[in-house]
Amino acid sequence: MRLAWVTDIHLNFLDVKKRRDFYQEILSETADAVLISGDISEAPDVEFHLKEMANEINIPIYFVLGNHDFYLGSIEQVRKEMTELTKDSSLLVWLGTDLKNYDPLLKEGIVILGKDSFADGRYGDYEHTRVRLNDHRYIKEFSDLSIFAWDLDYDYRGHLLKKMQKLADRDAKDLHAHLNEAIEKYHPKKIIVLVHVPPFEEACLFEGQRTTGFYLPFYSSKVTGKVLLKVAKKHKDIEFLVLCGHTHSQAIFQPLQNLTVKVGEAVYGRPKIEEVINL
Repeated sequence: MRLAWVTDIHLNFLDVKKRRDFYQEILSETADAVLISGDISEAPDVEFHLKEMANEINIPIYFVLGNHDFYLGSIEQVRKEMTELTKDSSLLVWLGTDLKNYDPLLKEGIVILGKDSFADGRYGDYEHTRVRLNDHRYIKEFSDLSIFAWDLDYDYRGHLLKKMQKLADRDAKDLHAHLNEAIEKYHPKKIIVLVHVPPFEEACLFEGQRTTGFYLPFYSSKVTGKVLLKVAKKHKDIEFLVLCGHTHSQAIFQPLQNLTVKVGEAVYGRPKIEEVINL
């Protein structure tokens, strides 16, 4: 079985011809399925681009959503749309939903799971950073906080951190439950996990160097890493492969012998296949 892993493909930056060229590149690998670790498009177009991609390549697409997939929209609304989109689809599989909504078994002994995941501000120096991302302007759940930013008595940065952690913690909790459920039901030898945000600071690179403390709070999810470590330590007989995006910088980190984290490289307007995984 051949799996083509892509990430941060940002199809909204491409015209129709370039998107079709990218789909042909995937087809040329004769892959049996595609894995996308987030940042497919933006909220107004993510459904359209997923449908287009599925129609062009006609093989299963397993995906999670990234922060850009909620731009110009809301997390709640986009997730509702993905639930409806994938409910009756034989090709589109959103891993952010409950396990009852899809079959995670890729082949005997191998399952695929995932959650969208959010940065949680727990790595790096959130207290002193002055970094602000477009996320906080273009995603409704974050931009709503800015309404009160003019009020001197309103702790915008404190409320932003609480919102980030609430979202990250909820996804990590769901991922933990799904991992336990899949292990109990399928007794796998290998689990592939898709998340968007890297779960360890060691996996957050920029131009080959570790991300600075001021940016790190927005490019990592410590709570996701804790879940992965806990489950992998408990099940040493299972190989865990975690595929991420978000930083646009390639990285590999292996915190445990049975836990490997890979982060894909990406350039706006030039999507590519990160790796073809042979199972």
